[in-house]
Amino acid sequence: MRSLAAILVLFSAASALAADNWEECRSGPFEVWTNDSDKRARELLVRLEQIRHMLGAYLGKQDLTSRWTIRVLLEKGKPAVAGTWVDGRDAWVSLLPSNAAPPQPWQRQVVRMLMESNVRRITGGWEEGLTDLLSTLEAKGPIVTLGLAVPGAAPSREWARLHMLATNPEYSSRLRVLMNNLQNGGDENAAYRNSYAKTRAEMDTMVDAYMAAGKFAPASISGRAMSERDFYTRPVEQERVLASMADATGNWKLPPAGSMEAAEGLGLAAAKEGRKQEAVDWLKQAIAAGSKSARVQLAYGKLLSDPELKRKAFVEAAKKNVRWAQPYIELANTETTASRQAFYLKTAASLDPRDTALWQRLGTAQLEAGEFAEASKSWFAAELAAPTEKEREAVRVARRQFEEDRAQREADERRRAADEKQAELDRLKQEALNRIREAEAKANQGRSPDPSRKVEDWWDEKDPPKRISGVMERVDCLGKQARVWIRTEGAKPMTLLIRDPSQIVIIGGGSAAFGCGVQKPARQVNAEYKVRQDAKLGTAGDLAMVEFR
Repeated sequence: MRSLAAILVLFSAASALAADNWEECRSGPFEVWTNDSDKRARELLVRLEQIRHMLGAYLGKQDLTSRWTIRVLLEKGKPAVAGTWVDGRDAWVSLLPSNAAPPQPWQRQVVRMLMESNVRRITGGWEEGLTDLLSTLEAKGPIVTLGLAVPGAAPSREWARLHMLATNPEYSSRLRVLMNNLQNGGDENAAYRNSYAKTRAEMDTMVDAYMAAGKFAPASISGRAMSERDFYTRPVEQERVLASMADATGNWKLPPAGSMEAAEGLGLAAAKEGRKQEAVDWLKQAIAAGSKSARVQLAYGKLLSDPELKRKAFVEAAKKNVRWAQPYIELANTETTASRQAFYLKTAASLDPRDTALWQRLGTAQLEAGEFAEASKSWFAAELAAPTEKEREAVRVARRQFEEDRAQREADERRRAADEKQAELDRLKQEALNRIREAEAKANQGRSPDPSRKVEDWWDEKDPPKRISGVMERVDCLGKQARVWIRTEGAKPMTLLIRDPSQIVIIGGGSAAFGCGVQKPARQVNAEYKVRQDAKLGTAGDLAMVEFR
């Protein structure tokens, strides 16, 4: 709970803000707003852009993006709340005094936000070392000073390792290759070999010696070609300034009463504090006034009970920030089938690939939906996303259990499909048999049996049909009959006789299944036949069913 004095300070700050003229300069994901010197704003923007450039260079990724806009408010004087980052309604927002350099923990968080938005998980202290290295970066135009010690902290081994590789020209040119190998799940030994042709043990010995020497001189290197003169400033609307200041300070009454910005802030605050109906009223008012905030849409949707309105709000949230995974997670929560849940979770995981639990949930949904290959990929991604080796091993154990479950489900699915296929074949056979019996019954109506006529059994349950699988190579048309040549692997062709084409069960063949002559192309078939040799035609049996594969 804020003290009365602090609240009065914030209200007086609001009055001062209303009288100030604010300007902004932008580049990439960064926005720097100020009510003081625009030169300082542009200098800070250069520093932020050089951090983004150097991080991208080491990770082998150009033009790094951010899940949210990264917005800095440079306020003249001494702000009441400064030096922290908060989740604003449309950006990551922080308040800084305009006359001071950004503190190292603040700059470290900038590096972390960029990594969270762009980089697969890298274990083994690599992320920590790289983040600490860039957290002290200084820039003056295109010249970057790298490798300054972290204030008030003893050098860590992770920092020393990155310091050695990044500031030494002998190693820095191959650092990108090393980091790329680590991002793709390679172990350190393989990554070192691919980048420096050395084993992990050899590199560890070098790092130990480098750390023991304690000579961590900073290096001046060429960054991105730029200067503060490359950026221009433009005015910022007062309502936007007050809204972002409210996000940074938590004083939701800064925007003018009745404005869209005030409704957004009051609604988000009420939702966070569990005042549901008040939150719904404020957020609904903000949305009706034209709010562009993805957070507002998501918070509103989570408070609704109507499924269709809830889904609509989540879809709007996804549209307003296409890099945010949370709307897709909420959409998955509204679905009742595993396949639909997996559909949304797959998009969410692609937007937030460092979330181990999200990948595991996706893999489980894909398994339930019968997407076995995709489920295996998701569980492997979950393993790579684990933040520590201990957690990665735990996921690896869970993944082994998943693979056993997957194998069992695949076997069950194959048996089910085979049973369905056999049931369909039996049904087709029975239908064919019924048609024959109906035809015989119709033909025999009003007739006396001819005792001299030999009865030919087309089907004999006591003598079940034989099966053959192979390639149908040729069909010899013999008037109303046909001779079919089927070659099995490693054997001579078998010839089967079709005595009456109308009595043959054909599956998957179409109307042109038995074209005369050499079959072009030859087709894989499963066939059933009754053993009944015909020496004159050279056939081994009578064909009863053929299935084209």
